[in-house]
Amino acid sequence: MMRTSRVGKYEIVDEIGHGGMATVYRARDTRLDRFVALKVMHPHLQGAKEARARFSREAVTIARLKHPNILGIYDYSGEDGDRHYIATELLTGPTLKQLVEQHPEMPAEIAACLTILVARALGAAHAEGVIHRDVKPENVMIHENHAVKLTDFGIAQLVDMQGMTSTGEVLGSPAHMAPEQIEGKDCDARSDIFSLGTVLYLLATGELPFQGRNPHQVLKQIVEGQFRDPLHVRPQIGGRLRNVIVRCLQLDPAKRYPSATTLEADLTMFVRAAGIDNPSEIIARYLQGTRSFSQAFRERILAAEMALGEQAMKDGNVLSAMDAFNRVLSIDEHNERVLKLVTNLGKRQQLRRVGTWTVTVVSVLCVVAVLVHTLALRAKRPEPAARSHAAANDAPQPNAAAESKNEPGAPAQPASAARAGTASGAQVAAAARQRQEHRPAPAVRPAATKPDESSSAPNAPRHVVLRPEPANVSISIDGSEPREFGPSFRSVTLAPGPHVFAFKGAYDCCVDEQITVDIPPGTSNYVVAHRLSYRPAGLFVRSNTPANVVVDQGAVVGRTWSVIQVPQPNDMFATHTLRVSAEGHRDEVREVRLRAGQIERIEVTLATSEAASVPSGSTSVSP
Repeated sequence: MMRTSRVGKYEIVDEIGHGGMATVYRARDTRLDRFVALKVMHPHLQGAKEARARFSREAVTIARLKHPNILGIYDYSGEDGDRHYIATELLTGPTLKQLVEQHPEMPAEIAACLTILVARALGAAHAEGVIHRDVKPENVMIHENHAVKLTDFGIAQLVDMQGMTSTGEVLGSPAHMAPEQIEGKDCDARSDIFSLGTVLYLLATGELPFQGRNPHQVLKQIVEGQFRDPLHVRPQIGGRLRNVIVRCLQLDPAKRYPSATTLEADLTMFVRAAGIDNPSEIIARYLQGTRSFSQAFRERILAAEMALGEQAMKDGNVLSAMDAFNRVLSIDEHNERVLKLVTNLGKRQQLRRVGTWTVTVVSVLCVVAVLVHTLALRAKRPEPAARSHAAANDAPQPNAAAESKNEPGAPAQPASAARAGTASGAQVAAAARQRQEHRPAPAVRPAATKPDESSSAPNAPRHVVLRPEPANVSISIDGSEPREFGPSFRSVTLAPGPHVFAFKGAYDCCVDEQITVDIPPGTSNYVVAHRLSYRPAGLFVRSNTPANVVVDQGAVVGRTWSVIQVPQPNDMFATHTLRVSAEGHRDEVREVRLRAGQIERIEVTLATSEAASVPSGSTSVSP
């Protein structure tokens, strides 16, 4: 407590906060008869010019920022005089740090609503050219159970271009500092976005993203971008909020949200899916703590995710459906409606897969039949010798090795051309003998001589061979209607120049991708080969007791009765090892073969461990 109970016109009531630069008191303005928060600089810093300048800068900064989500300033003592103070509105609290301690399992939508309001405050500050640089849970307070206020602009715009003080000390809070701030690089709005991402992570999961035994370990994790996937920490947040958090925490500022406004927009879209239009109102209702509201809010979230999942199923978006259903099951583990939908989704995918293979097999058989019939007709009706002679001279020789290289002058015949060239081999041989008997011997010519491309028109269409991987894709060229790659669609003829190829994997096996290929002039075949990235597979484990599921020795973790997304980085099909464990039960280890973009359902029964079967207080005797 101060030696005097009065500072200027303010009467000190009690202390409500204490920091390295100042003490904050609850005080009464004796002239206006209202309570304020009075921030008074420590006596030992009164004579320090740098401290007074920092204090003054904070007062001026707050005065510039008039926004409902930013702490309002009432008065400033100025740099003259014996006592330096700032009078602001008195907030009722708690801080977000205290709120997380009181509500460790906060619903994801509430966490998003709180972050939306802080993002609005940062957006207003950034519009005025002010970077906060110390966004953390302790600097965000709830006022009157509904208003969110961003406080403490003490180091805003006080650092030089290297982000350091004159003594070389980094300003900020270790667990929430952006990597560029730690490394002394330039800070901008995206640095505040990173810090707000750490706050959102804490609100949504109840844990900090960067943790360690000391500040050095924490800072090392931040600059290396090491943090646990928030969806693994708390599956109830869902994949959509997880993606927002991860984008905020990107190591490269260019990969984060470019502004607080764009972050607010994504969070607003997330909460609107649950019918939330007024974040302040929903926060007020949540903080009232009534059981009826909590139950109704839970049912609202489940209904919203169910609707999203069912719509995604109708649209054929398996991954989005999996994400929504996974969140439902993480909240309501035995939701029968979702379990039925997941089962039906797996059956539909299997039927579609069988249907595709059936169509493919029938198509191949039809093509083979046509080819056999064509060859039979040609065998019965041989072509005139003169025509065979011309064909033998003019037809380029197939060169499969050259076809695999996208180089002008590397000819490669399509399958139909190769078959046509070999269908009448006897006639070609007869023509060769005829040339030897009636014509002079020609000059020696290499068998694999490339066609002369210089004689072709520079803009002549070129035969383009398609080589997608995997092969079960549909391809759109220059915005055309997508066609399924297969026997009837393996190549196209295109004019030289840039062309846009859009690839879409069948049944969500791969990530849809679009590439632009600049096709050069030439007469040989040009190969467009492209490998798509495989989507993760879905794994749904049913068990007789709630249990943890660890895939490939910790590469992916999840819970039973929920859809676990397992990466398939190298192949459409892959075999994975999973360990299912629950307290008091023996671990079950299985190998399961998963397909990219598909859901595989398995059932596991965990046996009770011997230790759990022994009654408490009894002794286990070996035979």
